[in-house]
Amino acid sequence: LSWAIRDAQWAVVFNNLRLLSVGSYDKNEVWRMEFVTGLLILLTGLGLGIWGRVARRVFIAVLVILAIILIIPIIGAQIPEPTAYILMEPGQDPADFVFLGLADQEVTFAIDALTDPADAAANQLGYVETDSRVEWSTQARQVRDGNLDLAEYTLGITLRLTGDNGKVLARTVTTTGEEGNEVVTNIPAELILTPDANEGELSLTLPADDWYVLEVIYSEEAANDAGYAWLKIDGVELLSMQEADVEAREEEFGAPPERERQIVAGDRYFNFVGSRSFGEFVSLQVSPLFNRIALGFIVGSALFFNGWLIGLLGKREKAVRRAVIIGWALAFPISIVVLLGFEGSRVLPLVSTNVWGGVLLTILLTFVGITASFPLGVALALGRRSDLPVIKWTCTVLIETIRGVPLITILFMAKLIVPFFWSALSDIDLTIRMMIGLTLFSAAYLAENVRGGLQIIPHGQLEAARALGLNPLLTMTFIVLPQALRAVIPAIVGQFISLFKDTSLVALVGLFELVGIVDTIVSGQTLYRPYQREAYIFIAIVYFVISFAMSDVSRRLETSGSGSIRRQ
Repeated sequence: LSWAIRDAQWAVVFNNLRLLSVGSYDKNEVWRMEFVTGLLILLTGLGLGIWGRVARRVFIAVLVILAIILIIPIIGAQIPEPTAYILMEPGQDPADFVFLGLADQEVTFAIDALTDPADAAANQLGYVETDSRVEWSTQARQVRDGNLDLAEYTLGITLRLTGDNGKVLARTVTTTGEEGNEVVTNIPAELILTPDANEGELSLTLPADDWYVLEVIYSEEAANDAGYAWLKIDGVELLSMQEADVEAREEEFGAPPERERQIVAGDRYFNFVGSRSFGEFVSLQVSPLFNRIALGFIVGSALFFNGWLIGLLGKREKAVRRAVIIGWALAFPISIVVLLGFEGSRVLPLVSTNVWGGVLLTILLTFVGITASFPLGVALALGRRSDLPVIKWTCTVLIETIRGVPLITILFMAKLIVPFFWSALSDIDLTIRMMIGLTLFSAAYLAENVRGGLQIIPHGQLEAARALGLNPLLTMTFIVLPQALRAVIPAIVGQFISLFKDTSLVALVGLFELVGIVDTIVSGQTLYRPYQREAYIFIAIVYFVISFAMSDVSRRLETSGSGSIRRQ
């Protein structure tokens, strides 16, 4: 907990929420995912309103979460951001600092020369520009090893604050006149530092909402520049580089000014160094995440509770119940059509499953695997108990063959080996082939779970069914299977939870579900490579929450009377 609050960099999560959710799905078509999610949430609420119930504690929990999601960003906005640091170093032209300022915003830029060996041991608390962090860590090590003397300082630095138009801003200075009165003068917003006067700051109030540029210029008089200094920036908000945020800013303020060499005040270019306080954790880590999920959570909660209320009020109406059943029956094909689209369509253009990823692909693989493997598993279990040798041994060989190899082997066969033997299968989408592989693997294990349930049915019940005139099909449908499936609910749900977690293996064959997309983020983007631990902890939490929810539903199903045990 201490590490998570003080040191962990959770920006790797909230900066990549879209990738984690839908992978490389076209950003202009993400509304489809939102539509499908809203539809499923609404149907869930309707179903619970008609056939189930929502405990009071669920209402309270949702309201508490909603209040936290709305309040935390407000609290976080009141906490000042920590100082941002950019390293001034010899032999390299400094970059101009570009930032977005608001009217009446107080900003301060200061130069702090590093002339004392103790500076190499000081831990800067705040944001350090990425390149500066790498460079200074190298120089600090040389200082500690005695290979670099910080006292040899000859940097001459000029700071000049300009507007978007390139004109130097003016700042107001108040002095005391000869007669003791106050004299207010406007002078250029500049700070000139020589090696002899190597520390100072430039502060002013910004005049308008606009882009600003802090120009950093080295003095031409210092022929042999030496030494290092921190440019410390206070009062400037580090901007989010999320695509949606960039587009919104450019729509409101225009594109940021471009300089030959510049650093934009974006959080992709700055790393927090040192241990944060709890307030900084709320402001820098929790608040941005809640800002991004607040609207979706509000809309989702509204859809769920409206659906629940409609279902509760209409639970005695046949038309409402029939509509919900039809809705759930059509939910999957509608979802696939909406997400996939059509070739040449303007409203729903085709989005290939090759770019589906993240939670979207994980849930899709799990849902297809569960819905397809359950009837197939039951059929294999019944076939293995058949009196017809051909059916019995065919099902037995299939079950034992699949159970005898690891899942990853089946996935690689689906990708490489099967198309090798039958070239026509190479045209089948890789996602479809992975669905088939997961379905077969899960069905084989599910068949053994169901077969175990079938063996506990007393033979006397079968004889009683025959005495009542029931044929084998009716006996199996209305007497044997209901009891057998109820008895093995824990085993079946356990298999479904394993299937959900096993979807992570498709990352090894080229699909970017939740684990695959995280691996792409932390290995493909240099900025996030140090934060693999945070990324994988996040998806571990996602897997745990969904798996626990499935397990909890299983437990409630067992004790509700629908399962084999009724709570006394």
